[in-house]
Amino acid sequence: MRIALFVKSKRRTQTTRSIARALVRAGHSIRVIREGKRRRLIGRSLARASALASVRRFRPDFVFIHAQDISRPLFDALAKQFPTVMFTPDCWPSPISADDLGLAADVDLLCTVAQGQIAEFERAGVRRACYLAEAHDPELHYPVDAAPDEFHSEVAFIGKYSVGSELHRTRGELIRPVAEHFDTRLYGQGWEELGLTPTRGDVYPEQYRQVCCGAKIVLGCDWRHDVRWYFSNRTWFTLGCGGFLLTNYAPDLEEIFENHRHLVWYRSVEEANELIAHYLERPDERARIAAEGHGYVTAHRAYDHFARDLVDLFSERPPRFPPSPEARD
Repeated sequence: MRIALFVKSKRRTQTTRSIARALVRAGHSIRVIREGKRRRLIGRSLARASALASVRRFRPDFVFIHAQDISRPLFDALAKQFPTVMFTPDCWPSPISADDLGLAADVDLLCTVAQGQIAEFERAGVRRACYLAEAHDPELHYPVDAAPDEFHSEVAFIGKYSVGSELHRTRGELIRPVAEHFDTRLYGQGWEELGLTPTRGDVYPEQYRQVCCGAKIVLGCDWRHDVRWYFSNRTWFTLGCGGFLLTNYAPDLEEIFENHRHLVWYRSVEEANELIAHYLERPDERARIAAEGHGYVTAHRAYDHFARDLVDLFSERPPRFPPSPEARD
């Protein structure tokens, strides 16, 4: 297929670069357009005109938009000529209304990492919504044998924090009591607002690998715990880097992972602390679970699988993820 990609660079995670490379490996022809970068270089009008001309010359089978990384006028012009697919890489606040949708209201297909919000999106007016899990990039997320001392800890958490942000409320409620009981390192901005000092403000793939190597337990805490199959891309990154992941339970998570095999989940702050204490005393079990988790994402959730699923969904073929319980073995 010929696919035009509207993306931002995503310097920290490099997810858009990973998606583009996976599509090329799958044999597709792509054209990557960063409208925001063009706008900074040549101005709004010229950026829009040059991007529109570039896509028209390319004549894609569909236009892929990461988040809402395209201006409304350019989207409107392209949507008259080409099918459009948007990928939204996070959960949305509920309830979702028509006023919240923005460009998502007008795409031909909306792909979401939050399967439990599909019905909400469609009730709000989205034409067609489907589940598309994020992934890891084996060229960026892989186990390393050693990490500098600054990355060694009992527990690590990667993610920013902001007081007053509903998105980060669950993080604050979890991290403070964990940090009171265990040697905890934080990686991300804003933790000073909670009276905690992060080890690093920014984490790139190189540091992500070192965190997963140096920490005995990598803690996951998504901003919502009540949406079916919703979890952030840090789940995939951590397992890809060979980390032992202890993360929050989301509804029907057992349909994707096996608890105490690929990762471990908690349902409360108290249980998280109990599980941390339990697994700190069991290094062999941590190593076994980390190895199983890494094997699982290698087999089922690299960006090559993401690219496959994206094209399948656009072509209205049945999804191949999550794998059946038999396929996990």
